Order: sequence, then structure tokens, then C-alpha cells
Amino acid sequence: MTPGGLLRGVLAVAIAASAAAAEGNAEIKRWDSGPTPALARTDLDGKPFDLGRFRGRVVVVNFWATWCEPCKEELPSLTRLKAKLADRPFDVVTVNFGEFPERITQYLQSRPEPLPLPVLLDPQKEAAQAWKVGGLPMTFIVDAKGRVRYRAFGERDWSAQESVSLMEKLLAEVPRARR
Repeated sequence: MTPGGLLRGVLAVAIAASAAAAEGNAEIKRWDSGPTPALARTDLDGKPFDLGRFRGRVVVVNFWATWCEPCKEELPSLTRLKAKLADRPFDVVTVNFGEFPERITQYLQSRPEPLPLPVLLDPQKEAAQAWKVGGLPMTFIVDAKGRVRYRAFGERDWSAQESVSLMEKLLAEVPRARR
């Protein structure tokens, strides 16, 4: 292959990856990074949150920041996903990546609609480091036994049928997880 052909091939792959990301189609991959890290933080209201208390529920954990455009684009789909599964043992929690409460609150107040999801604080990025967040947005899906099962890096429409179907599959495991 000529150098020009190789360059065209690399560019084609990069363009395809960018197009997929622009459509909000980040790939969901199996978690292969060991045991589920702890997630004990406080939210914007100062209330404590501990993921360990959510055993018996499927939980989506989304890391985001106010300066991250794909993150901001993705948040409404997480809200829609939560609404679609509102009557089920299912939760969505967001973890802000490295910002202080004042900045987060200012951003949330400027949104055209409220964000009805908990926002956990991680100003020193300790949780992000434990969860091996390598970029934003980064989302993890935790099963009813408290194990991270899947992860996705990049923007995704979490309210699309493929995502909802995956959550329903995990929700079907809830009765066995409670034993």
C-alpha cells in the first residue's frame, strides 16, 4: 500500500468514528477492568450517595462536565431513559468530573429544562480515577448485584431502543440478584 493509500484509509476510519460519535452512538462494551470501584460521594445538595446501597437495582453511572459538549447533549437521553424505566428498580446517577458546585449549579440553572437526575461531586477526580474514566462522557452500567457489566465512552442516545433493551435484560436479572 502506498503512503497516500494508508493515509486515506486512516482518514476514512477517523471520519467514520467521528460520524458515529456525532450521532450519539458510542459503543457499549463489556467491563473488563476488575471489581466494581466504590462510589461514595455527596450530591449537589450535600446528601450522601453510596452505590453499595443500590444493590437490587440496575444503575447507570455517567461521568460528565459542564465544558463537555457531548456530555451536555447526552444528558437529556439519560433523563428520558430514567423516565422510560421509572416504575422499575432502575436509577441513573451522574458524576461531575472535576468541577466545583458553584459552576455546576450555574450551568444547571442555565439549562432550558431542569436535570432531574442526581449530580454527584468529584472535584478532585478521585472517583473518576477509581472508575478509570479516560475521557468524557463515560458511562457505566451496574447490575443488580452491584457489578459493573458495561461501559461506553462517548455520547450515546441512552433512550434509544438498543439501550432500553439492554437495561431490560439486566432488569430481568433483578429477582435472582435479590436472593
